[in-house]
Amino acid sequence: MIVTNIKMIRTIPKGFELIWRSLYYFIAVVLLFSGVTKIVDPIPMMETMKAVFKVNENLLILAATILPVIEIGFGLMLVFNVETKKVLFAVIILFFCFSTFSVYGTIIGLNNDCGCFGSNVSSEFGVRMIIRNVILLVITLLLNKTSLLEQKINK
Repeated sequence: MIVTNIKMIRTIPKGFELIWRSLYYFIAVVLLFSGVTKIVDPIPMMETMKAVFKVNENLLILAATILPVIEIGFGLMLVFNVETKKVLFAVIILFFCFSTFSVYGTIIGLNNDCGCFGSNVSSEFGVRMIIRNVILLVITLLLNKTSLLEQKINK
């Protein structure tokens, strides 16, 4: 007899599942916190953007308006488990851009607060900012990979 429809059952130790779930919600909280603080105090982010991008001020205002809304939207979608795989992929792109921007700002010698978390958390350019952004990127990459593996296993 040939078995053609085998469902793989994966057992994840509770501790491991708890760690992944905690990291998942940690990313959601980071996105929500970052978005809300940028809405409350957009000035630090706008000043950083002015220092880096030589564009029309209306574009800076548009970017300073849209970015926090995107972060809050992604954070809420993660909290409510809406299109999780797509959102995690979009967050990877977002964190990759933030990581690249932190490296670029450090290389060109920016020494101000980037405004990543409004004026609530100090976010000056440098090695600490790069490490923070890379850690967020790696966590999101791992969450996305785990999500994709679960999707393949459950099919």
